Amino acid sequence: MDKKNDKQLFIESIRVVNGDFLNLDAHLQRMNDTILKFFKQTKPIASEELLLAKTLENLDSTCFKCRIIYGENIRSITFEKYIRRKINSLQILEDNDIDYSYKFENRKNILSLLEKKGGCDDIIIAKNGFITDSSYSNLVFQNKQGLFTPSSFLLNGTKRQLLLKQSKIKETIISLNQLSLYDKVFLINAMIDIEDKVYVEVKDIRL
Repeated sequence: MDKKNDKQLFIESIRVVNGDFLNLDAHLQRMNDTILKFFKQTKPIASEELLLAKTLENLDSTCFKCRIIYGENIRSITFEKYIRRKINSLQILEDNDIDYSYKFENRKNILSLLEKKGGCDDIIIAKNGFITDSSYSNLVFQNKQGLFTPSSFLLNGTKRQLLLKQSKIKETIISLNQLSLYDKVFLINAMIDIEDKVYVEVKDIRL
């Protein structure tokens, strides 16, 4: 690996259920957009590479997490049985300089914030007074009017995009001062859907 590309490694996580990659087109699109942006590479990553890796793994019907590390091309593809994290508490931490618009493998800035979560299970990152994401997921807030995701996200996740496309959630501005307008916050990502009920009551979020 040359040093230039070593600094520009990215990660993609895909949910595999009953041997099927979920929302695969969106994941491939993000990977190929990233490669085009950072490497000016127009040769796309094809689904066949992932399907071959899955065949070699001989996966059963369990839910798996497919983890892809890539730069100009795929560096590694691994599969592991997925065990959902239990999230019962969230700590809000502010970082006005944070940027995670692409899924860099190096998450040093996020990990440094996680060190400050105290006794909480995870964090909510605020930027310039607005709610963004947790350390590993997008957020969906619930009140009597429906389900809403912050427009000030850090990463426009594939599950977030899918739920917006399906009109299951709406995008809105959510500031720190507006948290009291909501009852619950759900954590969502490629591995977690709203129906999985990974959520925290807003009143239990630590400011």
